[in-house]
Amino acid sequence: MNIALQSANEILDHFDSYDIIPEITKTQLLKLTEGDFLFRDQLDLAESIHLHIKVPATDKLPHQDLIDHGGVPQNEKDGYIKYAFPSGVHLIFSSIPVSQEERAGLSLFNYPHLDHIGIDIRKDDTTSYDVFNQIPELADRNYLPYKRQGGDGTSVYCCHVAVNEKYWVYPKGRPHFEFAFGPLVVSDTVFGCDLRPADPSLHIPEEQPACCGGSTKETAETSLAGASRCC
Repeated sequence: MNIALQSANEILDHFDSYDIIPEITKTQLLKLTEGDFLFRDQLDLAESIHLHIKVPATDKLPHQDLIDHGGVPQNEKDGYIKYAFPSGVHLIFSSIPVSQEERAGLSLFNYPHLDHIGIDIRKDDTTSYDVFNQIPELADRNYLPYKRQGGDGTSVYCCHVAVNEKYWVYPKGRPHFEFAFGPLVVSDTVFGCDLRPADPSLHIPEEQPACCGGSTKETAETSLAGASRCC
């Protein structure tokens, strides 16, 4: 995708006055537009990207102003909300634990905090999947820890949405990267929530606790073949 950087930066500049945009956000967004960005091929396939920002309380966000500036609220739950913008750079805010580090009490950050940058590949054709699966090799070649989530018939769930699978990459000293593959499936019923996997170097035990106020077990009504859970 071509990132509408100017439009996205105007939104970020405006909402910086509310102290909900981390200082590093614009710099990290700019790095995605550079020609030597490691995951350029994956980004080119993306329908959108999202910036997942931790805030103290989502109910204190300037919701009406976000809407007035083109944000469309999506996937809202207690402590979690996504605003989709025409620029294709979407903002996700959460105040609930969405990562294994948070659940384990190992997260040390000041608000607002950019937890990760999401690259949303909504295509599910074979060619796109081949490019998606280049991520582990790219990460290994550049000494970046990574983690696969979902896949092989297991989907990843986030509140009441699901995708086929994800890769997470953990650059040192930078926000994590999330690569989501497959169409975003939305349900009015909570699927549950797979936490964001921790950086493997932290050696946090694997677990599947619920977040977003739901169970990790999807209901019969919303049961899907092959989705993975994570806010």
